[in-house]
Amino acid sequence: MPEKRPRGRPSKSPAEIDQERRRIAAIAGGLFQNEGVAGISMRRLAKEAGVTPRTLYAYFAAKRDILQHIWATFFVDLFDQIDEIAQSNRPARERLRAACLFYIDYWETHDDRYNLVFMADSVSQSDVGVFLDSSAIAERYAVFSHLLDGVADSDSDTGDLTRLNALVCALDGIAHNKVTKSYYDWGSSKDMLDTILAGLLPVEGRAA
Repeated sequence: MPEKRPRGRPSKSPAEIDQERRRIAAIAGGLFQNEGVAGISMRRLAKEAGVTPRTLYAYFAAKRDILQHIWATFFVDLFDQIDEIAQSNRPARERLRAACLFYIDYWETHDDRYNLVFMADSVSQSDVGVFLDSSAIAERYAVFSHLLDGVADSDSDTGDLTRLNALVCALDGIAHNKVTKSYYDWGSSKDMLDTILAGLLPVEGRAA
């Protein structure tokens, strides 16, 4: 007897599945940025992506899964470039400053990405926090800890974690105000960053 062919579409390879997920996420990202997250249904997204709702759900269980996929893409892009700075041959203090400045400039330059991660409608800050804590993204903030270690004063009374948290809070604060309150003249990000680093780091030339 002739061999029966399996019904339905042939299964995709992992690479093909990843490519299709990225294609759908890119379409979703454009819709979310232009029309808001709350106003886009999975059915609408399936139509825009040229797939059936059933096929869409095979790739993403819910709209929040699509959002998290998009967020991960942004953060990976951000930290891949920061890692390149951190691994450069610049002096330690210059590497730290350049990495911090890049972090701020990344969100200010890509304000649409910042808004989609931190300011999207129907998305709470706890949603973002859960995403960061449950993914590998949170671990990538450790690059700032390593950079701080290269220039920090070992005799400082400030703990390493406190210093790291203070730095990240400051970077996020500058980026947030630059993006969400752009009508106000905040001045140079470089000048604000230098003021912050002056309070966190030992006086230049002093042994770390």
